[in-house]
Amino acid sequence: MLKPNKVQHECSNPAGSNCSFAVLNYHRVMPIHTFWNEQVLDVGVFEQQLQQLKRFFRVLSMEQALQLAAAGKVPTNAVVITIDDGFADCYDHIFPLLQRYQLPATFFISTQGLQQGYLWENQIANAILQAPVEITMLKLQDRNFASNGKTERHQSIVAITDLIKYHPMAQRNQLIADLIAQTGVPQMHHEFVTAEQLKQMAAAGMTIGAHTVHHPILALESAETARQEIAQSKAILEQILEQPVHYFAYPNGKFAIDFSDEHVAQVRDSGFAAAFCTDWGQARPTQDCRFRLRRFTPWDRNPWFFSLRLALHIVAERYSIRFLKEWVGTHGN
Repeated sequence: MLKPNKVQHECSNPAGSNCSFAVLNYHRVMPIHTFWNEQVLDVGVFEQQLQQLKRFFRVLSMEQALQLAAAGKVPTNAVVITIDDGFADCYDHIFPLLQRYQLPATFFISTQGLQQGYLWENQIANAILQAPVEITMLKLQDRNFASNGKTERHQSIVAITDLIKYHPMAQRNQLIADLIAQTGVPQMHHEFVTAEQLKQMAAAGMTIGAHTVHHPILALESAETARQEIAQSKAILEQILEQPVHYFAYPNGKFAIDFSDEHVAQVRDSGFAAAFCTDWGQARPTQDCRFRLRRFTPWDRNPWFFSLRLALHIVAERYSIRFLKEWVGTHGN
């Protein structure tokens, strides 16, 4: 594996178009009848995207991409696949399809899910979906959320998740407790990849990276809490996998909104080799800060539009074509 002290300085600047690669950012892949969030892809759509990636692009492991970037030898159509969080569908749906098409990927894991079987957003969804039918309205922070039908509950899950997300962890936990008290549904099912499954994925060639412990917005936490979230997630994964964990992804991941230069320094000091945000663009580890590498999310459900937009993204970013960057960023779905 690529060691932190073997990687080129994180903010060096040798120019070269063969030093960048596209990093795809996925979250959840599930059967279409089970989800309500736009970030979730249907299993069939995800498989079609993998078919397109296999056919038209060069899918690299994280280690391969960074090594080729350091040597200035990245293929023009290079792509790295990443999946954030670590929900159960990573093992149930994503991992089998990656194996079928012999494609590598990096999974960024929030380790609280390994320890208790779910993350905070699972608690929100569970409380709302399992609430008794007579509960038709929920209230949080003087806002009302309808729960009088399936569609309304799905919409409320998204709205309440967005509301709770931008609170420090202590307030987030209190709001979730208030929600559970209203619905009377505290029990949670296991909805996360297990430690044993994670070991199987790593043994099969998948890269495992860290994504904090509790998936907080780092910018909302104290410096010490943020440092612990970063370092402890690395330590927990290394203990499970019995191997170094070199890569990190910032929760939510928008620079200057969700994390800052202070957190970039904390990630570097924790011994990671590279880290990823969710700001759109190509990853340029030899030109930009190696602990703030960009990713790209083509949400197109049509596999041909997916391939077209990804290809145009690579061209626009490599050759700094401004109008094409803007078009790629605003056309999707």
